[in-house]
Amino acid sequence: MNDELKTVRDDLAFLRTIAEGGGERGGLGAPGAGLYGSAGLLYGVQTLGHFAQVKGVLVMPPLGNLLLGWLPTLIFLILMTVVIVIDRKRPQVGAANRAVSAAFSATGLANLALIVIFAAAAVRNHDFKYWLFHPAVVFVVQGAVWFVVFSLRKRAWMALVSAGWLVAGVAMGLLINRPDLYLLIAGLGLFAFMMVPGFHMMRQALRPAP
Repeated sequence: MNDELKTVRDDLAFLRTIAEGGGERGGLGAPGAGLYGSAGLLYGVQTLGHFAQVKGVLVMPPLGNLLLGWLPTLIFLILMTVVIVIDRKRPQVGAANRAVSAAFSATGLANLALIVIFAAAAVRNHDFKYWLFHPAVVFVVQGAVWFVVFSLRKRAWMALVSAGWLVAGVAMGLLINRPDLYLLIAGLGLFAFMMVPGFHMMRQALRPAP
């Protein structure tokens, strides 16, 4: 009888693990989390590069400016293609994992819509400042998504990431006329709230399940 009860408890614990997902593993899986962290690294370097240019510390020839502007996106698109191919074969286990994955996917779609909105406004009004509101809004949207993740996972560090995105986004919106501070906050924010959490979740996902 005791053996049967132990077996039932083990089965229930296993089913609960499947239903709830893996704690700090996030729900993106190792490939998705790695892509998220890589995006933070690539665009963080790009943004701080622009900051260095604004401050006059970094002076680059036209080819260098072209690479700084487009190389991070090219690398990211290659990585994203690889991750899409890999994730097609990876089943989403657990309701929480599916919800987290859906939240980040929805953010990506919203970002595409925001690009069209702010790019059109900047072109129509011949004012680049309209475009500068786009990253600030994206930061705020990321903060909202991370609050959803925190609500599902109940990890304090996820709440801090959410707050960091929100504070950085608001600060960027208020500093549109200060490109140096705007770029500095954006670059550091991408490292702190995108690269670090992404690679942390990737490391957690790669750990063998207990």
